[in-house]
Amino acid sequence: MTRTLDAGMACPTCGGKMESGYIAGHWTRLRWTEKAKTKTIFAGQPLKKKVDLWNSPTLEALRCTGCGIGVFCFDR
Repeated sequence: MTRTLDAGMACPTCGGKMESGYIAGHWTRLRWTEKAKTKTIFAGQPLKKKVDLWNSPTLEALRCTGCGIGVFCFDR
């Protein structure tokens, strides 16, 4: 199932306009962790399964510049 975000959606927090873009990683996979600080790049669960060794990982995202909330889709 391919998921896409609707750039016309209202912010779920303040109702403002959402701006489309990407969350870009650096060097390795983007990962979800419940801790604010980790000692390894392997902590947590990967948010993107397919890795391209020549490019940084990115996730399609929307952000609200009014309140600072972000919405993104990740691989399962």
